[in-house]
Amino acid sequence: MELLDEDKLAQFVRSIVISMKPELKSNIDKKDLKLLITLSSREWLNVGESAKYLGVSDTTFRNWRKKYKIPSRTIEGITRWKKSDLDNFWKSRGVKGYL
Repeated sequence: MELLDEDKLAQFVRSIVISMKPELKSNIDKKDLKLLITLSSREWLNVGESAKYLGVSDTTFRNWRKKYKIPSRTIEGITRWKKSDLDNFWKSRGVKGYL
């Protein structure tokens, strides 16, 4: 099994976003594109990245992580959330068609 090269993944995501841009009729600037590529290529996210991934504020995400006990991993005082756990949380809350 070959591991995915992060540069190739970023290039792939960039090509998809650019090809979808006219269909989405959005103004994706370089900053937004960079954020999208970064979040797409990373499996483990911090609080701010997790909030952006779910489309909510940092405060809302912090409240949700306690209230709904969103699975996380803490190593040496650094807490991260796995994207697949965030996807499962989102689906379990009954939100469809967002992710």
